[in-house]
Amino acid sequence: MGATPQLYEYLLANVREHPVLRELREETAAMRGSQMQVSPAQAQLLAMLAQILGAQRCIEVGVYTGYSSLAVALALPESGRLVACERDERCLEVAKKYYQRAGVSHKVDVKHALAADSLKSLIDGGEANSYDFAFVDADKRMYEEYYELLLKLVR
Repeated sequence: MGATPQLYEYLLANVREHPVLRELREETAAMRGSQMQVSPAQAQLLAMLAQILGAQRCIEVGVYTGYSSLAVALALPESGRLVACERDERCLEVAKKYYQRAGVSHKVDVKHALAADSLKSLIDGGEANSYDFAFVDADKRMYEEYYELLLKLVR
């Protein structure tokens, strides 16, 4: 995030972080590629945006170990749904473990495939214009394609 260590410690001390999110953040910190994880402040912002929108149906492209998707799933109402697209099975296993621990696995529809293929499948399945919120944190080279597909899915 580019914050000094002192600023990052301040953010951690002052952000509302669910205990399961904290556990996931700490486990992910020891993993290769941990710098890909969003910060607690960023995850709190995503959750707040979903709540402000009154989001029921969300999409995340690029789950990694699930920190941001878990934050959004926790913010969704019981009837909410989050489609979580990730190609790395090992990362998805970590994410699914924490969805279960937090009691939100029933809200998360995990798509283990290339995100573009998953998004096209949603469109082909008649889900165009039915999502309230989308977040992309994945392969940067594919952002333009993800953007165009998500424009068809988000109302």
